[in-house]
Amino acid sequence: MLYSFGGWIVECIWTLITKRRLENRGFLFGPICPIYGVGSLLCVLFLAPLNLSWPATFFTMVILCDVIEYVTSVVLEKIYHVRWWDYTTGSLLHLNGRISLETSIGFGVGGIAILHLIQPIFTNFLAYFSPLTLLIVAIILAIIFIADIIFSTIAIANVTDRMTGGTIDLTAEIKKFSINYYKKASRLSRKIARSAFSQVEKAQKEAKRRVQNTFGPKDSSDK
Repeated sequence: MLYSFGGWIVECIWTLITKRRLENRGFLFGPICPIYGVGSLLCVLFLAPLNLSWPATFFTMVILCDVIEYVTSVVLEKIYHVRWWDYTTGSLLHLNGRISLETSIGFGVGGIAILHLIQPIFTNFLAYFSPLTLLIVAIILAIIFIADIIFSTIAIANVTDRMTGGTIDLTAEIKKFSINYYKKASRLSRKIARSAFSQVEKAQKEAKRRVQNTFGPKDSSDK
């Protein structure tokens, strides 16, 4: 979760630099990017015991994270029929628009920072807490994470059905409308709602309506 949150921060900073605006990035509603967490976890579990040098860590992380990013891009496109990110524009070098030179360098530098700087400090910090405390925190975070996955997947499924084959930024569109709804909903309206899913459904309908207005009706020839 720590590295997923760190990846989300990196994505936000990168968007701020490249697009001149701050966006809530990531596949999920919450401030996390699981792909960074997975890559970092694999890095800690399999590379840390090897005691690699900085150069070896750099190139190993580049290969490992590029494979994860490429596979993730393919899987998401197969499931939702939409390309979630595309490096064909604005990148010096890329492979099918799924991975790029710039992000690869970032993964390598990030791997060095994780293995040789962040993880040792984080491990020492966790030593101050009891195993029971860490277990409780882990369970709470896991519940929040699973709930986020469920709500995000439902929202994505309801929006992508009209945008198959595209490369628009679904992350920004879904979050913009769904999160805006939750912010505006009063405490009373949340209490009288029949369930959390009904709240999500309302947000999804609003998101879908806005996106349809933006991109226009789907051409009948595509059916």
